[in-house]
Order: sequence, then C-alpha cells, then structure tokens
Amino acid sequence: MRRKSIAIYLILLFFLCISFDIIPIDNATDVLHYYIKNSYRETGSINVVTSIYLNYRVFDTIFETLLLLISIIGIIYFSRHEGDY
Repeated sequence: MRRKSIAIYLILLFFLCISFDIIPIDNATDVLHYYIKNSYRETGSINVVTSIYLNYRVFDTIFETLLLLISIIGIIYFSRHEGDY
C-alpha cells in the first residue's frame, strides 16, 4: 500500500511540474536571439550549440561530468565489495 501511494504521489508531482510554464516564451526568444547574434563574436565558434555548450556553460558541463564520474566510481566500488554496509 505504501509503495502505491508513493508512486501515485510521484506521478501527480510529475504532472504538476510539467503543467507549469517555467520560462515564458517571450523571455526564451529574447535569449535565443541574443545567442544567435552574439555567439560568434563572443566565442569565435561558428556553431551556436557548440558555443553555448563549450563556452557559456563550460563550468556547468565540467561539474556535471565530474558528478557523473564520481557516481560511476561509487557504483563500481559498492558493487565489487561484499559485506554489510
């Protein structure tokens, strides 16, 4: 019974989260046009997606990669060692 109520709660929370607009469309298009106009001048990259990924969000990308690596190391460590933890 408890698992079912938790599952229902998570499903309702998911649908509640996707029902709201997080960024209004007007603000999103302003940011889009800024990146399209200024990405080559500010970063030197011809591709806009590459300039956003590697130049504007470089620290975010590095820390996400580091977090993924630490998670994988933890999973490997706990799966190879036997015993009660």
